[in-house]
Amino acid sequence: MNGFLKYITICVFVSPTHAFAEDLSSATDPLPPGTFTSHQHSDEWLIKNALSAGPDWITDKATVTLMEMSGGGQMTERVLRQGSNGWICMPDMPGRPQHDPMCGDETMMKWLKAVMAGEKPNIDRVGLSYMLMGEARQGQNVPGAKDPSKVKEWFYIGPHIMIVLPDSHMAALRDINQDLSQDGAYVTSINGSPSLLWVIPVGKKGERIKSYPLGQDRN
Repeated sequence: MNGFLKYITICVFVSPTHAFAEDLSSATDPLPPGTFTSHQHSDEWLIKNALSAGPDWITDKATVTLMEMSGGGQMTERVLRQGSNGWICMPDMPGRPQHDPMCGDETMMKWLKAVMAGEKPNIDRVGLSYMLMGEARQGQNVPGAKDPSKVKEWFYIGPHIMIVLPDSHMAALRDINQDLSQDGAYVTSINGSPSLLWVIPVGKKGERIKSYPLGQDRN
């Protein structure tokens, strides 16, 4: 989804509150070399990070949720901010060398939860999600590394949107590229599911998507 799709495969300890001051700019600024994403942050930091994934027309009223796997193998979900437009935004997946938050609509979240549970998604409409901060992946269907510093090669994907098609139209994606080393759109699968995700970059790796009011000087 790609990076956001391993959210619920990594076991980390998260304290509901943190009694320390944080530089909130670090929630969106590029990570220093040799450091990796983590959930060990305040809720305020996690919310700012999560909302950087999508455009304002989505994030202004989106719900922010932290999803993880507990030690007992059960998925946990904690709402950090309640929204009203049906969109869910999630903060970085831990253990990545760059920020990779995601915002998904109701159909995309239904798809994500189903494939991670090993179930048939039963999707009957198009689902959409945004990852405007981009992401870094280890490869196609590669389990998350316990020690990300040992990963020999990361594939960096620029800002992108992701689309899931109805189950009845999945064959339409069969001939799309699956090679992460090539620029451009590709398809990926999660947890061995036959249901595919279509990833469409809208910027180059390392780029950021910024909005400007009409007539504003961009220099």
